[in-house]
Amino acid sequence: MQEKSMYSNHRWLILLAGSVAIMSLYVNMIVFAPILGDVATTLKVDMGMATNLMMCFVLSVAVVLSFGGIVCDKYGITTALVLGLLCTSLPAVLMPWIGHNYTAVFVGRLVQGASVGFVFATIGPILCLWFPPKEQGLASGILFGALSIGSTVGVIASPFLFATFGSWQKMVAMMSIPGWVAIVLVLLFTRKAPSAEILQGLHAAMSAGPGSLTFGKAITLPKTWLITAVIICNSWGLYCLYNLVPAYLGAPAPMGVGLPPVTAGNLSLALTSVGIFAPFIGGLFFDRIAKGNPKPAVIIGFLLSGLFTYLVLQSPVFSNSSLLTVCLMLAGWGIPFMNASLSATIAVTYPPSIIGRMMGFCFGIGTFGGALGLFLGGMSIGKTGSFFTALALISAAAVVGIVLIACFRKNQPADAGQVMVDVTPG
Repeated sequence: MQEKSMYSNHRWLILLAGSVAIMSLYVNMIVFAPILGDVATTLKVDMGMATNLMMCFVLSVAVVLSFGGIVCDKYGITTALVLGLLCTSLPAVLMPWIGHNYTAVFVGRLVQGASVGFVFATIGPILCLWFPPKEQGLASGILFGALSIGSTVGVIASPFLFATFGSWQKMVAMMSIPGWVAIVLVLLFTRKAPSAEILQGLHAAMSAGPGSLTFGKAITLPKTWLITAVIICNSWGLYCLYNLVPAYLGAPAPMGVGLPPVTAGNLSLALTSVGIFAPFIGGLFFDRIAKGNPKPAVIIGFLLSGLFTYLVLQSPVFSNSSLLTVCLMLAGWGIPFMNASLSATIAVTYPPSIIGRMMGFCFGIGTFGGALGLFLGGMSIGKTGSFFTALALISAAAVVGIVLIACFRKNQPADAGQVMVDVTPG
């Protein structure tokens, strides 16, 4: 009964608001991917430059995530969520007016990418302040599942609305609607303060340690940089899979598979839709099977995404729709499956006073991997006229990720002030 009074049912409404916010960001991120060729034609640029419209989104994610946690820690979850949602929704609404100039679209995508930096920094505080440790893996899985829901909605709706309106600029504006809905939910549900008992328990847990782990100390710890390096490989896979695979399926042969935009979008569902369930299963796996150890889920995730992304590039696979669908599903399962383990590990490793900044720092620096992957991928596509190298690099990043996580020890000492916070009664 005491635990119920500490962790009220209101936590599920906060989780709903956070999930819809994340979903809306990734709707806007992926809308260009299935119709990238048409976007390139309208803006009079080649496919390599068009790919940079996705790269700049991810680059902005990385930069803003690195300091976005300061906004969350100083001004709270509600402010960070609303600021992020405005960043993603306003450029989308303006796209019918700015969407005929490459530079203007590029700047708009930079602003949209900033949205993820502000919103993702709230994940740690939501987990730490509203959910008991035994539910943090599950809650994290739901939040990361929203990422894949948004990508799935975007990859389905983008080619359909493009065909309906005959204009990708109008399509992008319509896809801003989930962001405005999310703002309403955030304002309704996230302004309530967490239980005083939880705050007291967290303060007591911090005070019990022989020292206080500050942000400055935390970013010097080897464990911090090991987790961040793993996230670099994770982000390389995540952003390149979601942004390049739909474009690869729709690009004309021999550059890509050569499917019509609507068909490429529908087939991309095999990649993105499994990501809706993978974080949820990954969260349960982290809580109940791995017992708080991120290593098993991360190794499984990199193996799946690395191997099956490479197979998608092989002619016997992409020429067989059934085999291609299976490989896309397995490639799409791997990266999201490990995300709950990574975020929950960060949430329980650092004290709540810096958890927003640490979530932002680890995922911010880590997301530079996604930006680098898209930048190098765009360069290789422009130079070779093929997606092969761009997608094969996902497999290479997965191999590096496995090597890095093999060095991780669950109980690796970080610092005398490190806090493994558990305020569950008893």
